[in-house]
Amino acid sequence: MADLSIFDLTGKKALVTGGSTGIGRACAIGMAKAGADVAIIDIKDETGQETVKSIKAVGRKSSYIRCDVTDPKQVANMVKQVVKEFGRLDIAFNNAGIGGLGNASIDDDAIEVWHKIMNINLHAVFYCCREEAKVMIPQKYGKIINTASMSATIVNNFPTTTVGLVTYCTAKAGVKHLTKALAMEWVQHNIFVNSISPGYITTPLTQFVRDNPPLLEHENLTTPMHRQAEAEELVGGVIYLASDSSSFTTGCDLIMDGGHTVW
Repeated sequence: MADLSIFDLTGKKALVTGGSTGIGRACAIGMAKAGADVAIIDIKDETGQETVKSIKAVGRKSSYIRCDVTDPKQVANMVKQVVKEFGRLDIAFNNAGIGGLGNASIDDDAIEVWHKIMNINLHAVFYCCREEAKVMIPQKYGKIINTASMSATIVNNFPTTTVGLVTYCTAKAGVKHLTKALAMEWVQHNIFVNSISPGYITTPLTQFVRDNPPLLEHENLTTPMHRQAEAEELVGGVIYLASDSSSFTTGCDLIMDGGHTVW
């Protein structure tokens, strides 16, 4: 029988931003099933508490911490609270984010939208990483995982337009490269920094796609597997990056997109 102990997270303490729904929820519960205690970080109180209940149901400790990750002070206080409750922080999955807002780059509101998406999808990741590293460096151990996107590598080819994708793609490319740069800065401290790049995933954030049959058909047609993924299909990749199985992996962007970026 194969030895899967290197994937075991028993005794590890983790946090997941954007952990209330979608990819964050699936991976938080997945890490709990692998043995970790997991704090859920979000601004969606009701669904956040529901995810906490799901984690406790598998026998692990969990708590919900409300935090606006675009506010550096709130992020600093959130990380301190996680450490206060759990005693340490071994794994951080910085997953909170939003999609493109559908505006053209020359629209009057383009600059406002640029700052909003950049603040949530890029700046907040940096705020979280730096506060998490402040805890992990003295421990001489830590696993940081950031959610980028296949849109960090390609610009999505929608049927009629790419309007609204400029800021999103730029921010996610920033996450991908931020991850690599931080991995090199902190490798001497035994801090592993990696990212995941999901493709088209079925989550509440992408409900608008399922409400638009032609768009859904196009996304599936341009993906070699010809379907959307379920959020749970990303859990294995996140557990790999969170566990000792990735002991020689840092600065990596793990693309999980059904082959989309190959074409």
